[in-house]
Amino acid sequence: MKVVMKPVSGDAQAYLERAKDELTRVLAFRGDVVSAKPNGQKITLKIAINPKWENEDKAGYLKEWIPAKVRKVFEVISVSA
Repeated sequence: MKVVMKPVSGDAQAYLERAKDELTRVLAFRGDVVSAKPNGQKITLKIAINPKWENEDKAGYLKEWIPAKVRKVFEVISVSA
């Protein structure tokens, strides 16, 4: 799964580690952050979903869950499978 986030203020490179920590907090037991890289003003994070959460219903739930639970330091641009 891929998540694209943008820091509300500041530079994507400066917020790279904070973005990984924030998404790890939001995912908890549902998955892990595999990689993160800055892409202009956005940060692209790849996540590995826990095998128990890989069915279609739960993946759809995560697409709604992630933007709702990320703190206001970041704006979630997109969540894709």
